[in-house]
Amino acid sequence: MIPEEGYGAPDKCCRTPRAARRPKRDEENCTDRVGLLGEPSIPIRSQAFSSTYSISPGHELGRGKFAVVRKCVEKETGKEFAAKFMRKRRKGQDCRMEIIHEIAVLELARGSPWVIKLHEVYETATEMILVLEYAAGGEIFNQCVAEREEAFKEKDVRRLMRQILEGVAFLHRHNIVHLDLKPQNVLLTSDCPLGDIKIVDFGLSRILNNNEELREIMGTPEYVAPEILSYEPISTATDMWSIGVLAYIMLTGTSPFLGDDKQQTFLNISQLNVTYNSEDFEDISDSAIDFIKALLIRKPEARASAVDCLQHPWLAQGDLPDPYASAMNSVQESNHVTPEEENREEEVTQASSPEPVTSIAEAEGQTVEEELIVMASYTLGQCRQTELEKQSESKATTKRFKFEEPIMQEIAGDFIF
Repeated sequence: MIPEEGYGAPDKCCRTPRAARRPKRDEENCTDRVGLLGEPSIPIRSQAFSSTYSISPGHELGRGKFAVVRKCVEKETGKEFAAKFMRKRRKGQDCRMEIIHEIAVLELARGSPWVIKLHEVYETATEMILVLEYAAGGEIFNQCVAEREEAFKEKDVRRLMRQILEGVAFLHRHNIVHLDLKPQNVLLTSDCPLGDIKIVDFGLSRILNNNEELREIMGTPEYVAPEILSYEPISTATDMWSIGVLAYIMLTGTSPFLGDDKQQTFLNISQLNVTYNSEDFEDISDSAIDFIKALLIRKPEARASAVDCLQHPWLAQGDLPDPYASAMNSVQESNHVTPEEENREEEVTQASSPEPVTSIAEAEGQTVEEELIVMASYTLGQCRQTELEKQSESKATTKRFKFEEPIMQEIAGDFIF
């Protein structure tokens, strides 16, 4: 839910060109930020959090620079929740209004089943505590880095992506952009069996206003859209780029734009250095690749919207990827018989078996389908590596995922295009 410190600390960046330079944090007040909502209607409780909830020992769910998420239990009901403890003062700035904005967004999004539910809010002198719905399955990040049988299958990704897109479409209808969609911010209600998704962490989210342009450098390096790096206006299409990266990672287990450092990652994004090679996508359908390509487009206006994506053929299919559905059709065509042959088969069947032909055909169809589903399962491909890197499997695993804290700072000018 919250990026861990271990995923990397922000590097020092060069100054951006004058035209693209955003105001420094100490030159602006958190309460004056564009795109923030005002006071929510949910009551903010001042009584002691510990009087109503008990923290579950050893159940820290996530930690960042300014927040920590812990599992807790409501004493009266015994229900489990996730408590997000957020510091109100950050880098010498009073950022209470940014937390208030996150609360208001969660309140506004309560109508979507795919957004985490806000239960209660508490406030102390130094922090605010958001009591949230508990998603027992944890982050989808865990399945993204899993090996073989434990990793997502394409049919799993297809189902979860539908839910993600329905949640994002709901947000966009209400002019909310998330701006930090990634595996750590998509949770599962259960991991075995594979549950449903919950979108979390709206700390970077913003409200779009038709009368006001929104330009900010924010997001997580591997997921930021090109317009973020060039300090161009943010739109709902900015989220759609991140969904394209998310789909790529969920399907292949590799990060499409990840470089050796932040600057290389930003350069890969700006130059759209992405490949759909046969190794990473060996068992992925052409329709799934087409879905990703409809999102990883430099121009925001050319990207598919969340509603467009829900109409995409890949998400409209059944459980089998295209190649295996075609294989199923071939099997059915090879079993096609003429009316004369069908009559002869019926006579033989009636004489030799009391069961109707349709029952036998259905049974055979089920057997073939089960075999094809096994064929459709895939194993994680290796990340793109140099020959030297291929000599070390542990090094490759480290390079595949290097998620960092969200960026809220200047980007090197060399990467502004």
